[in-house]
Amino acid sequence: MVTITVGYIAGFIAAAIFVTRIWAPLVMTFILSGVLGDRNSAATWSVAARSLERTHWPDILRSDSVKTHGARKTVVLLTTLITAMTMLIAVAGIVTPLGIYQTLALSENVQTPFKYLLDTSPFGVGTPPRSNFSFNRICATGDLLSSMPIPCPFSDTIAITSTDRNWINASYPYGYDISIPKTTLDIYSSGVGNDTTISNYFDIQWRQYMITSDPKKNLNNGSLYLVEAFRGMQSLGLNNAIEPVEGLIVDTVNGGIGFRNHTVPPGFQFGVTWEEDLLFIEPETVCVDTNTTLDYTIAAGINSTIPIIDLVLTDRGGFVNLNKTFPVANLTNPQENQDLWTRAYKAAWMANAYTMVWYNVTNPHNDATGQSAFAYRDTFLGKEFPLVESSAEGLYTSFGMDATFNKHLNLDSDGPGNSSKPAAGGLPNPFKISNTNFTDIGMLCAGAGDGDYANITNIYVHCALMRGIPQRKDDGSGIVFEPGSRWSQPLYACASSVKATIKTVSFIFNGTHELSNLKVSKVQPKKYSDPNSLPLWGVENTNNEYTLGGLSMIWGLVSPKHENHPNVSTVRQESLYLTGYFSDFGNTGFTSLPGWENLPASDFYHLAMESAYTVSGDAGSALDYTGQNNMAVWARWQKLSNSTATAALIPNLIFTDYAAAAVVGTKGVLGPGNAAAQNLVPLPVTPTISVIRYHWPFAIPAFLVIAALIFFTAVAAIVMLCRRHNIGRLRMHLNQLAPGRIFTTFLSPEPGAMSLSAEAWNRAMGKLVIDLSDQHPFGAGKSDMPEKSTAVTGY
Repeated sequence: MVTITVGYIAGFIAAAIFVTRIWAPLVMTFILSGVLGDRNSAATWSVAARSLERTHWPDILRSDSVKTHGARKTVVLLTTLITAMTMLIAVAGIVTPLGIYQTLALSENVQTPFKYLLDTSPFGVGTPPRSNFSFNRICATGDLLSSMPIPCPFSDTIAITSTDRNWINASYPYGYDISIPKTTLDIYSSGVGNDTTISNYFDIQWRQYMITSDPKKNLNNGSLYLVEAFRGMQSLGLNNAIEPVEGLIVDTVNGGIGFRNHTVPPGFQFGVTWEEDLLFIEPETVCVDTNTTLDYTIAAGINSTIPIIDLVLTDRGGFVNLNKTFPVANLTNPQENQDLWTRAYKAAWMANAYTMVWYNVTNPHNDATGQSAFAYRDTFLGKEFPLVESSAEGLYTSFGMDATFNKHLNLDSDGPGNSSKPAAGGLPNPFKISNTNFTDIGMLCAGAGDGDYANITNIYVHCALMRGIPQRKDDGSGIVFEPGSRWSQPLYACASSVKATIKTVSFIFNGTHELSNLKVSKVQPKKYSDPNSLPLWGVENTNNEYTLGGLSMIWGLVSPKHENHPNVSTVRQESLYLTGYFSDFGNTGFTSLPGWENLPASDFYHLAMESAYTVSGDAGSALDYTGQNNMAVWARWQKLSNSTATAALIPNLIFTDYAAAAVVGTKGVLGPGNAAAQNLVPLPVTPTISVIRYHWPFAIPAFLVIAALIFFTAVAAIVMLCRRHNIGRLRMHLNQLAPGRIFTTFLSPEPGAMSLSAEAWNRAMGKLVIDLSDQHPFGAGKSDMPEKSTAVTGY
């Protein structure tokens, strides 16, 4: 579609004027010819000729003045050039304006007030007002939900313990203070001030929350306190966009959320752009192909429980090519090298090894006999191993994440592997492989459990076996389960961690004061000039007095003055990998049950990742990420399941969806909570203004006209300077070529008519009547009466 610009309109007007300038003289001189008749004064013939010769009638009617036979070649050339120049000027007059167009361009930077921007989407509607209740934390000797509470770091809580046989009891004579000590608040708020848009640990809050109290009046002496209360929001996982919602920038291109309480500079007609540095929390995932697949045929009849038949596990190289060496990940400095690939590869290796032993494809190490592992290997590429279909709905036809690494095998079934059911086709299973054997895989992949010390080196890693969306292997639609069609479901081992980082976000705001008009044009890692300008991250150093299961560790950007603090572990680098532990028991991520504390920046990321890693066809979740009941999700996941590189994006997107529903950022240009009356951050913005621009190719005819004018002007000047021509001779030629003068010269008896000036000739001979009605013109004397027109006959 052609866009009509200002230049096009100007060109159209110029074209219309050009046509009018040609058409109007043609019409008017046609009338003049009719009025002129055959008998007029000499002056009348000259005046009429001037008007007639200025039109295009001579060219149209091919009259005498356009015939060149017998004319001097130089005169013909110059008259042709004059005509060409006239046409070129006309073309330039039409084409040149076409290059003019109006566009929007960036102006110079200005400082302007920002105002809070309300979100009217489901995220805005579902986000309650911010509470005045403070952050709080509960610490324990072991798992927070099942162990005895103990005082948290820097807490003034006094605990008195006593031993009753095998039990340790504790009492709190002054109650258990769950508030965050001022020392901790100060340290982990020190890295950034209110003069920056970068959020810190305590600028992150739960989106949904509830107010509760301890009926035993131990916690907070029975007074009210705030805890997490997760509720699902609008799903953004399929948007494949970077978009703002209440309190966040949500990245569903790569996965991750940025924290920002949205404010904008209003009052710019054509919009405004600017950049801000924001804190982001991002998942990182690596998946490794087990090189085994689940293959099956869609049943011919309708069966709502088990719609598949001929289920087998196929060796695509995972068994026959399994390396005998046990993989070992590099865990020496996880903050610098997370080694997620080796962790995921270890999980894939162990899952394949246990499955091979279950099928008696190979053997484990035998301490009693000294027989080494993998002494034999009874498989080949493409070999199929039978499986009994699980009754779990959608287990093989939809997406799933399995932290136990064995659900697809259906180990408890009455079939392959169950030696107690030989009549059902049970295999010998001489090594007694069961579900329990597979439970070590996730922990060994992650590297840290709830009993490990709470420190900066034990980063959070979650591992699971991904059952990708099945791919059709025969002809037909790839999204329709037709009876008799063959399908193959990939199996990938995945490992994910979570990091905090700072990114530079480019914003565009245009339109009314609504969040939907705020756009994110670009997100890129923040650039640092040198290593010393890198952010300084801090994590609690508990001196190994707490375990990961008993403490939600506080982290954040800290001031350089705390770099050597005995209770703070610091790293100066672009990103901080957040701490945590893996557990495949009881940790199902976000649920409808309320939380136990108010430390969103410590708890939301592992809850979101656990939610992403417990997606399964046989488990409920706040939103359907299996694709079992959502075709858009199913089709998107199927495309991503084609390779391990793209499949790694799936848990990242699910994490992002849960995280966006769980937390908000409260800091903006107007400071924490956007409570300030004016900007606390000196943030320059670039207004967009309307400007006039030009497409220079349209100026080519005009440049040609200018060049020709310069050339001919120079030639005329040279001719004058060489005294070969002047204005007097030009005037003489104009007079001599006037028809009236020519007629009077030959028809008047008075001599010297050609040499008279225009004024003298007009007085002396202008009224001499020339009659052209006959074959030859003749003079009819002077006339003092107005001429009468005569009929004009056609030629």
